[in-house]
Amino acid sequence: MFIFNKIFPINTPQTRYTARSFFSPLGLVFLLSLLVLSACNTSAGNSTNGIAETSTAFAAPAIPIALQSQGITQLQTFQQWITLMQQYQGNTSNYQQQYDTDQQALQAARTSTAYQTALQMLRTHVEQITLPAMKTESVSLQQQLAQQVNAWGKKHTYYDSYNNTTYPLGYEYGPNGIGGWIKDEITSAQTIADYQQTIEDINMYLANFQAMTVNSSDTTPFNQLHTSDVQLMQHYGKINNKVVVVSLQEQAVRIYDHGKLVNAFLATTGRPDRPSIPGVWWVEGKLSPTVFKSGVPQSSPDWYPDTPINYAMQYHSQGYFIHDSWWRADYGPGTNFPHADATGDPFSAQGSHGCINLSKANAQWLYGFVKLYTPIIIY
Repeated sequence: MFIFNKIFPINTPQTRYTARSFFSPLGLVFLLSLLVLSACNTSAGNSTNGIAETSTAFAAPAIPIALQSQGITQLQTFQQWITLMQQYQGNTSNYQQQYDTDQQALQAARTSTAYQTALQMLRTHVEQITLPAMKTESVSLQQQLAQQVNAWGKKHTYYDSYNNTTYPLGYEYGPNGIGGWIKDEITSAQTIADYQQTIEDINMYLANFQAMTVNSSDTTPFNQLHTSDVQLMQHYGKINNKVVVVSLQEQAVRIYDHGKLVNAFLATTGRPDRPSIPGVWWVEGKLSPTVFKSGVPQSSPDWYPDTPINYAMQYHSQGYFIHDSWWRADYGPGTNFPHADATGDPFSAQGSHGCINLSKANAQWLYGFVKLYTPIIIY
């Protein structure tokens, strides 16, 4: 077989003449004899001659391509989580070391068993980074919202001449409002699904807060279409629905049908210590009539007597409604702060306990307009 290997490389000028000489009639007979002898001496699976060696060159690699693909995917996933933590100022030094070690272990593996062992360790590390990364993102977003709300509230205030007190605007997003809810949500989160929901919620509050700050400088009358309303409806994919929009800064409710403004009312929302909750909700239930009962003892400043309500539309399971407040006479800007209502009723002298209050006539109209699951955007 030495002659076979020596003669066949004919790609260089030095071997071309030898090849032509070999393929003379005598040479051809000699070659055929060699091939026949090789075939006669070959036993299945055990041959060590040149032809058998040529066939083994195309054997499958030691580590299957599909397994290598899993390794590549897991490395990419690990790196994405590390990048996410870095984006939100998380400490990634240990995770980066694990990544480097896992990458080296995969590269050094020479058998499927060794590769699978390294891959399983990589999967474990990916699982271990997932919750810390999502918590880091949640906490960072929560801090981002808190900083924005605090900074904006210092520059935008409401001076209440009724009690000579200055209140920060946007308090609905602060610690007494949705800011406190977010902290509780992060504290109670335990699973990936919990953190996914928390992150989604915080991003919703951030979007609504930004819309509120923009809308605060919009001089469009409350009963006309507002650009921020439309942008939020588009952002949440609600433009082709009936939608109730509540503007906390304007103390106003605007009602849209497929992007067209069909009605608008002045409202009274939650007081600073019991703010209405911003967000994207929907009508969970309709009651007409019903009776609201205080959940606190009469000694509490938040107590109120059993109160008959004509039209109530619940938008959050923790007792948040849009409803009529027949005991009020005044609605609109400033009525969410302490004030002297025209009725003289002490229960009308400040904002609600978190609900959206409307006059009886306006609540009746809205009650007839909305259905279950009608979206409600509060910002």
